[in-house]
Amino acid sequence: MRVLVTGASGFVGRWLSRALRDKGHEAVDGGAGLDVTDHRALREALDKAEPDAVAHLAAVAFGPDAGADPAQAFRVTVGGTVNLLEAARSMPRPPVILISGSSDVYGTPAPADLPLTEGMPLRPVKPYALSKAAQESIALAYGARHGLRVVVTRSFNHAGPGQRPVFVIPALAERVAAVARGATDQVPAGNLDVRRDVTDVRDVADAYVRLLESVHAGSAGETGLVLNVCSGRSVPIRWLLEELCRVAGVEPKVRIDPALVRSDDAAEIRGDASAIERLIGWRATTPLETTLADIWHATASAGGR
Repeated sequence: MRVLVTGASGFVGRWLSRALRDKGHEAVDGGAGLDVTDHRALREALDKAEPDAVAHLAAVAFGPDAGADPAQAFRVTVGGTVNLLEAARSMPRPPVILISGSSDVYGTPAPADLPLTEGMPLRPVKPYALSKAAQESIALAYGARHGLRVVVTRSFNHAGPGQRPVFVIPALAERVAAVARGATDQVPAGNLDVRRDVTDVRDVADAYVRLLESVHAGSAGETGLVLNVCSGRSVPIRWLLEELCRVAGVEPKVRIDPALVRSDDAAEIRGDASAIERLIGWRATTPLETTLADIWHATASAGGR
């Protein structure tokens, strides 16, 4: 397959492009600085690439960024998706389209809601979740109305080398790196006892490749698929920090920083990955210990920024 990847220079985009090439596919990034809010530029990129599939990753991907500028989040995440779908449906041979969505559309689950399945009601509250729910809805509507082959993921937390330190695991890795350098003996942290479903980014990229292959080959059955991409397990943030400290060989003092504590954090978020496993045989296989060790080594080699 020739796959156009929007957001190819981002965290998941880089790993997905690598995974596509490793499996013998061609990953096309549409050119440097492709702006999905520019309909004409996006259409030109599609016409030039003539892709068999599109992996649409471009979005405002960090919740606080979306909260700080909701209009921009909707312009990029929702408007960019509309531009892509409009361009794709007018092509002589419309490509398969994978929309990288988010588990945040489920909102803040109660313990009785777990594990979260694709049949759970959507309860988005914050701007990021609202933008992803709107993106998902629009993609499915376009698929149904125009016969586009669309698959939407609801991806849970994922981590790996190269992720921006605004996210919790790389942020913790940088704080541990500061201890390892001798710059401090403390690690500030927020809600350490909440539990999250975390998947290695390389497993997520593998899921996206397999979904694109399956839908392109017609073996996925129906179009308009919505699938959780998750490990199906949850771990406490405290364990993630302890494992990073173990790999780094440090025993810092942990200081709860009120500025990092989120009062509305769910006690646990955990998904059900049985649907994607039934469909394409995918499951998360990379141990979190491996993920955290790789993050630590990447952070340490970069000097902890």
